[in-house]
Amino acid sequence: MELNTTLPVVQVNGSVWTLLFLIDGEEVVQLVETVTIGDTRSVIITTMKRPRLDDAHSNTFHPAPSSQPRISRKVRACEQCQNRKIKCESLPGQDQCARCARLELPCVINKSLQTLLDDENQWKKGIEMQVQELQKAITQVQNALNLPRLNNHGFSTSGDMTADGRNESLRLPASRPEARSVANPDSPSVRPGDVTAMTRQNSADPAPHGRNEEAILNTPMASLYEVTKLRNIRSNPAVLPTGGTLQSDFISQGKLELRDAELLFSTFRETLNAYLWGGLALVHTTLEAARASSTLLTAAVLAVTALHVHDGAAAFDICYPIFLELTSHSVFARYHTLDDVRGLCIGAFWLSDVSWKLSGLAVRIAIELNLHQFTNETLGNATAQEFEKARLWYLLYVCDHHFSIAYGRPPMINESGIITSHESALLAPMATTSDLRLHSQVSVFIILSRISQTFGSERSRVVNDNEFGSLRQYDLELGLWRDHWEQLLVPDQHVSQYPSRGVVLHYHFARLQLFSICLRGLKPSEEYTISTERRDFINNAIQSAFSALNLILDDPDMRKAVLGMPLYLLTTITYACLFLIKLQSQWNSAQLNISTMDVVNVVERTTTMLHNTHHCERHVIHYVKTGLSSMLKTLTEYSVLGGENQSIQHAGIQWLEDTFWDGEDWKAWFNGDGMDPQSSILDLLNYQMAL
Repeated sequence: MELNTTLPVVQVNGSVWTLLFLIDGEEVVQLVETVTIGDTRSVIITTMKRPRLDDAHSNTFHPAPSSQPRISRKVRACEQCQNRKIKCESLPGQDQCARCARLELPCVINKSLQTLLDDENQWKKGIEMQVQELQKAITQVQNALNLPRLNNHGFSTSGDMTADGRNESLRLPASRPEARSVANPDSPSVRPGDVTAMTRQNSADPAPHGRNEEAILNTPMASLYEVTKLRNIRSNPAVLPTGGTLQSDFISQGKLELRDAELLFSTFRETLNAYLWGGLALVHTTLEAARASSTLLTAAVLAVTALHVHDGAAAFDICYPIFLELTSHSVFARYHTLDDVRGLCIGAFWLSDVSWKLSGLAVRIAIELNLHQFTNETLGNATAQEFEKARLWYLLYVCDHHFSIAYGRPPMINESGIITSHESALLAPMATTSDLRLHSQVSVFIILSRISQTFGSERSRVVNDNEFGSLRQYDLELGLWRDHWEQLLVPDQHVSQYPSRGVVLHYHFARLQLFSICLRGLKPSEEYTISTERRDFINNAIQSAFSALNLILDDPDMRKAVLGMPLYLLTTITYACLFLIKLQSQWNSAQLNISTMDVVNVVERTTTMLHNTHHCERHVIHYVKTGLSSMLKTLTEYSVLGGENQSIQHAGIQWLEDTFWDGEDWKAWFNGDGMDPQSSILDLLNYQMAL
């Protein structure tokens, strides 16, 4: 036997010492206990061995069996009775023996090592029970406040053994803020401490010598972070947050029955999802996968679907407030997922009252995730994840321009190189027919953006005759766009011919927007100033409005798609109807190709079609058909009175002020000067929905 090393001596108690030795690769523990009996002091030595350090079969330390060896007898007599070798009698509940109490002597018991271990075990059991009770209390608080479970914050409730053999039954949470995955509408939206906390990160590791000199080209905010290391001034895209949690979302809490959620999710997958370019906005095939990825996405899908179901009002009243609460939390959250962005897009495409805000928030979060930092040249060798990010950025471009046009506001995403050369992304091996549908939209909105940049957004600006050449050029580009993409888009198994017919619908609506610009800045009393060429352009706008409405009315696939199509296409119906009604009521003396009979006929058919759709009463279609019915009644009465044969003066159209929808916003739009195609239809609809 060779004694290799003597480890430090550890004093456990005044009469107990622990000696550790390393003998032949084994740790040897010696417990030395001194016991005094009378004038004699005895020493009790107990030797134990630990496993060999070079054990080839195990690299971890195995704890000793649960049954501890008996180290020594328990000391029950106090020091005074031990010295006199007499029986030490102690009564229950008293901390002194009978003799010491009678003689008023100090009664001290020198506890043995076994007694100390027993006391320690008892103390540990008490602490463990207290920790368990504390964990139960925290769980109750979390349930009351709708917070994630304890293990989501980084705690470990199980007694895991560390590499050095210590039992860590409670670990402190990692310093990682994350957005709540479950919303409570009654709880405060933002906790100031989470928003304004100034926390620092460790200094970054030195960059490799071969790395580009990024510090010189950094943005000002990146330089500020490099100096301060403050966490709250940046969002780290490298950190992957946890999305939704099946155990703590609003479905697990019982706010919505799982059966109802499954039905709504299945409905979205089979119908609505197909209208978003073949399902690019929802990549999950099961509700469970969507819940595990993002609670925000789940709430958006269920709320939107409930809006399109005839008896979905109850589910919509549950899911919609939850979606809004989750969205408000995401504004100040620092970590997001791609599915969070998809959830915001889905909400924007169908929820009219918050569509503009949702699309803007989705774009800002996507920029934080650096979705815009790619080139079309790199997509040829891109991974599936990289291609999915590029695909989502193109979807965001379309979403942004949907509501830029619908609200008459500037878009957030401009026509950068990756947008203008978007068709090169279709050459990637991962591109599908769904990407064809998406990029057809990107292509037409590039043209519409150029139109907006050419003629501006000033409503009082009159288009001069020398600008008519640009109108013809853009009309030619729109025709080429239709011819190119209509033949590329094949039927879809869920929506049949809708993809190719949707191209034609977008073409008619784009021409309506283009040629209606000729009415900017003009008043109905100035029809004599309209030149023949300008009149032809206005007639083209009238023809496009009729063509868009007739396409929806006559094509069975388009009629079926009215309820499921995104909000932007629903504005084509509303805007075309309002354009024709206002043009007929204010400009019929300008010798335009329009008649009251034709307008009444197409608006009446449109109202009937909307009335036959089976939708939730909260859907915007309900308000569109109500308003169109009111206008149709007024227009019909005016036609019966012979108004069509009368010269309508600008100051004499009082019937519009008294019979159309209530609200100054509607009066301002219908009785405004000129025909501004950028007037916000959705703003007017949202005003009516709020009444």
